[in-house]
Amino acid sequence: MLENIIDLCDLYRAGQRTKGSIPTGLFALVEPEPMLTLLCLVMASDSHVKDPSLRGKAVKLMNKLCFAFPTWQQLWYRPPFSKQLVPCLLNVFIGVEKAIMSYYDLSDRYKYHLRLPVIEIFETVLQDEGHRQILDEFCKTNPDTLAKMLTQLINDLNSQTEEGIRTVKEYQENKHKDSSGGASSSAPSGPAAVNHDEEVVADDTTGEANEDIYRRSRMNYKEHAKKYFGLASRTWKMLWLLCKHVGHRIVEGHTILEQLLHTSLDAQLHFLVGPEMKNIKSSPQEYDELGFNPKELIKQIVEIYLFLVRANKVEVTRVVGKDERYYKPETFSKAVRFVKKHGLLNVKEGEDFDVFVKGLAEHTAQQRSAFDQADIPEEFLCEMMADIMSDPVQFPQSKKVVDRWVAERQIMSTDLDPYANTPVKKEDLIPMTELRERIHRFAQEKGIELEGGNMFG
Repeated sequence: MLENIIDLCDLYRAGQRTKGSIPTGLFALVEPEPMLTLLCLVMASDSHVKDPSLRGKAVKLMNKLCFAFPTWQQLWYRPPFSKQLVPCLLNVFIGVEKAIMSYYDLSDRYKYHLRLPVIEIFETVLQDEGHRQILDEFCKTNPDTLAKMLTQLINDLNSQTEEGIRTVKEYQENKHKDSSGGASSSAPSGPAAVNHDEEVVADDTTGEANEDIYRRSRMNYKEHAKKYFGLASRTWKMLWLLCKHVGHRIVEGHTILEQLLHTSLDAQLHFLVGPEMKNIKSSPQEYDELGFNPKELIKQIVEIYLFLVRANKVEVTRVVGKDERYYKPETFSKAVRFVKKHGLLNVKEGEDFDVFVKGLAEHTAQQRSAFDQADIPEEFLCEMMADIMSDPVQFPQSKKVVDRWVAERQIMSTDLDPYANTPVKKEDLIPMTELRERIHRFAQEKGIELEGGNMFG
């Protein structure tokens, strides 16, 4: 019945709408409060509404209705929505991870478009102090939900940014080879190679269910890149909002902090201010046409670092310093100069970032020296990450010993023991208490910092 109601509303909206608006006929006769209650129920009910696409349709319909009718949107700030809307949004954001449009929906991910309405509503309601308090309380009591959402945001923005940049590189390569009369092996084959200026069909008008929408999108290099840079921009904004308002919860959770810093912030900053940016070979005018704004991205990344540093400078410094792949003192120093040159931050924020970068370089040099001089016993190293553990635990089936945050992140992603490929829960992990004490005594003696601090410190 829920599916029928939402499908009916969705079909009516799709069939009657005019560009940029929504028809008032049917919806002017609908009572807003019970309708929004119904939509929230579908969005949040992962144990009852199993279809992730249906839950995505619910938030999409809420977005369209509430932004079309201001009186509907006002209900977001009154009970019960003032208490329940943010948890519903978090749950549906996670829930649409498994939504697919068709067999061909491999790279032009349907889930990206289902998440956009969630992000747009978040950007609006988080301007309200009451909703920000609810977000903080929810993240405090539901750290796993926050961690899952952050994991999905990180995966999305990395994929979206990479797709946009890869497409720009392809476009530049083909343009160069076309001008020299050669063929490009990187150009799409088949219909996509015929006309790079063909119009890209809007997201809401997807054609046949089994049509390869990714292939159709690739018919126009610039539009395809613009589409993905647009998606990445919204995803970055969502990550920025979470770090601003619940940065202390992110740092407290530990499980997701390393992933956020290493695979997202450190990696993107390394790319944006490093030599790899020169490989894109596009002009500032082309950046504007594509909606790709490196300065805005660098500004957001630096502000996220500052949000996290204000929550726990010691822990953020320790985790960034561990990143041997993307952390380079010269890269961060260059970022400081870039921020100052282009006036991306106010004076106080610029000084704070400069102080953080200098302290980070000193701390990292000291810690790497301590690691080089310490002969770390093999049993102290995580079997998955090959790094010294701070809270060793054992998987009950495979008997492999890893650091707790590594095990919890693995369980959060797959609910499996990665070595035995058997189901496991966080509470099944076996603490290695005696080993933990020996590791902490060794680390204290050698001057090595551990996650969460030393138990004997």
